[in-house]
Amino acid sequence: MIEHTLDTANSILYVRPASSLEQADFVQLAKAVDPHLEATGGLAGLVIEARAFPGGDSLGAMAAHISAAIRQFPADDLETAKHWVRSSDRA
Repeated sequence: MIEHTLDTANSILYVRPASSLEQADFVQLAKAVDPHLEATGGLAGLVIEARAFPGGDSLGAMAAHISAAIRQFPADDLETAKHWVRSSDRA
């Protein structure tokens, strides 16, 4: 199961995996996010909020296929992650 919040003002998608992920989770997420993507052309960023990632090996495999800047932040430092996503310097 994936819980999510879409910050439309900043075009940032926050996802919180709550259990092992299934294809139906991604279908549900796409239904919620696709209208925003169609209206704006994309997202400024994706923040995955997880102290531990169910199926942690799959997160690494997913990250290897994403053509984007990726950075890990401590679980209790969401504000720094938000600032990084909003900034133009994501090196």
